[in-house]
Amino acid sequence: MAYEYPAIYTKQRGDNGPLLASFVAPAGDIAAWAEVSRLRHDSTGHQRLRSASRVRAIERFLQQDLRNTIPTALIVALHLPNMPDRSIGTCSTISIPHDPEVKPGLVIDGQHRMYGVDAFDSKLPLNVVALINPEDEEIAFQFLVINSKASRVPTDHVKLLALQYEQDDLANRLKTARMVLGRHALVGVVDGSPDSPFYKSVVWPTEPSAADSERIDLVRPASIEQALAAIAKKNHPDLEDDDSLLEFFFTLWTTVRDRWPDLWTSESKLLQKVGIVTLTMFVIEDLVPISDRGDLNLADPDEVREEIVGNILQNLNPAFWRREWSARSLDTSAGRQLVVDALTTVRRNMHRGVTWDTDVRLVADGDQDD
Repeated sequence: MAYEYPAIYTKQRGDNGPLLASFVAPAGDIAAWAEVSRLRHDSTGHQRLRSASRVRAIERFLQQDLRNTIPTALIVALHLPNMPDRSIGTCSTISIPHDPEVKPGLVIDGQHRMYGVDAFDSKLPLNVVALINPEDEEIAFQFLVINSKASRVPTDHVKLLALQYEQDDLANRLKTARMVLGRHALVGVVDGSPDSPFYKSVVWPTEPSAADSERIDLVRPASIEQALAAIAKKNHPDLEDDDSLLEFFFTLWTTVRDRWPDLWTSESKLLQKVGIVTLTMFVIEDLVPISDRGDLNLADPDEVREEIVGNILQNLNPAFWRREWSARSLDTSAGRQLVVDALTTVRRNMHRGVTWDTDVRLVADGDQDD
């Protein structure tokens, strides 16, 4: 059995470069004949760890708008030692043997696109540029050049381009790719993504309209912006792109909502700015050292959810957010640290089996609930 596709062969630098083949193949096919070699401590392999959040972001991107496509090509290396000579610059075929034990292909760039499209629809075609029978050094060189030379489109360029099109239509499509124009910290994406725990729940300073009939005012934009900034400030490699950052934030607060549904109201201290920001700070400060030890992948929502439920929320008491606090004006650096310290004491108390509010100075005296 072999996979066969129409292909065009080129040699960009004549005899001084590898033979290249350009073709189109279903995502499921590519995943069947190409492997992803992870970088290991023995210096073999080249790819970074698979990020579940990036894979889900690609899948979500395709789900949200039928017009969304991924025209950029995957770059792969193909080891086809028995391939006959091909004419340069004309359409021919490429035949890739099926060997589940030793796959002939190796993904150089585009692993998350491959996995994400495959998860969405394994039959969806992807463009492929293949290096035919390259040396290992060439594979490593191409990986390093592709990943180090890539650059973001400057913000002003994006804004200028946007002016040439219908603003609302373009903005809506950009949201499916988790991009926004002119909004800080992706707050608009948090409000507009159906998988966000704050979907249609951000309080905007606008006049209400018929389109707002399904909205629930829960959180202020500054709360989301500052919480996302607290995560981004850690500069953690698992959260280095917007999709991973948002996926982590969504996982955190969806877990909190599901665990403490009674606190999911605009009157709750939990959903006030100090609550959103400090609990986010408390969680990210707790998880980063675990990740740095190699015991947690922050880009894997399932691992993050399990850690938050089992080792953080399990050892906090929701009554903390219902009790009166002895301090006011906590929306300062010192005030937020006071709340984080209080959460630390609550968890320590629950681990020790003593009353949760013991020595929690922030909690005012009064009847304990829960």
